[in-house]
Amino acid sequence: MTEKVNVFETVLAAINEVKRTGFTPDTVEPDFFLGGDLGIDSREMFEVWYELEERLGIKVEEGDKRDRYTLQDVVTVLSGILGDRALPA
Repeated sequence: MTEKVNVFETVLAAINEVKRTGFTPDTVEPDFFLGGDLGIDSREMFEVWYELEERLGIKVEEGDKRDRYTLQDVVTVLSGILGDRALPA
């Protein structure tokens, strides 16, 4: 059986790794903006995507990385790729 992934927590862990922050599911909301609310710039977001691909063992197509503005946007992309491996939100 394949281990299920909590995508939201995995995204936060990747952001925390790149930004050296301490965001938790209790301190952020899915509709928080990556740039405005979390302070992630475009270079950092590139690093976050790389970290997520490494942690999850997946490849996210470049087109799927564009125009993602909120945490939920990123979670949605990853959940679609992970399919049954993703825990329901």
